[in-house]
Amino acid sequence: MNFIQFHKELSRINSKFSDYAIDHASTQELFIEGPGLFQVDLEKYAFLMYEGSVLKYHISPFGKMLYDNFYTSKCIIGLLPNIFYFDDYFEYTTLTNVRGLKIPLSILDSYPENFKNELFFKNIQRELFWKDSAARLLGLNLKEKIYYILSIIHSFREIHPTWNNTFSIPKYITHEILANVANVSRTRVSYVMSELQKENIITYSKEGKIVILDIDFLHDSCGY
Repeated sequence: MNFIQFHKELSRINSKFSDYAIDHASTQELFIEGPGLFQVDLEKYAFLMYEGSVLKYHISPFGKMLYDNFYTSKCIIGLLPNIFYFDDYFEYTTLTNVRGLKIPLSILDSYPENFKNELFFKNIQRELFWKDSAARLLGLNLKEKIYYILSIIHSFREIHPTWNNTFSIPKYITHEILANVANVSRTRVSYVMSELQKENIITYSKEGKIVILDIDFLHDSCGY
């Protein structure tokens, strides 16, 4: 999957849905200060993200907590039911301040059927992409996990206007994502990132944003 091209198409479809909702329903723009819990009534509302980052965790009946998904600009949280699990609990955590649009799910009743099918299809594809990415991590060692996630994050650089330039990925967001998704401590993440910095694979700007200097190395070394 060409994820950059896919995300552009997903953004177009999700924006079309939000435009329709703004014209035909009582939508509400929300600002959520982060980091912290993301608390929106997802039984009644979907949430289209304009800015920010949110992690979704799956908590099983046995209390095991695992990374489940990742959401950022132009993604919709709560559009789809949790079709992959039964009787399990999910928790959403903001990594940054989050801004977006709260959309009543009742608007789907009047949304044209062909647009609705397109909306569901693309968003299911997106959910499966991230679940597949998480599954691939199981067979990788620590360094390979971090290289693989950095490679995915790097693909976002062309599609997020909220980041000021091509390489402006905030360091603290990156380290938090790496630790949570790879299921390792921040200390171990920092160790690997320090090694990459010494080898001139990455660096940090004076604003504290990560700059990926050698994406080919990450692609070639991620074990996938």
